[in-house]
Amino acid sequence: MEREMGISKAREQFGELVELVQYRGDSIIISRNGKAAAAIVSMDVYETWKKERQDFFQLVRKTQNEAGLPAEDAEKISSDVISQVRKQ
Repeated sequence: MEREMGISKAREQFGELVELVQYRGDSIIISRNGKAAAAIVSMDVYETWKKERQDFFQLVRKTQNEAGLPAEDAEKISSDVISQVRKQ
């Protein structure tokens, strides 16, 4: 289950929130001034995201090498793609 709460309430209940995330698999969205600012997710989710990110950059490096792109151009392309994905 995904929950959202303000940062003050999250501070008060931090230990409970960690238990919800760790044992029940919930995700907690922390908002500041009414806007989502951070998330608390399980280590499984975090490790999956971390692996996907590493795989993505490994693919970018491989594609860069195969295409003969300078590192700066490959970095610009990957940054643009990440920005596009985050907007969705």
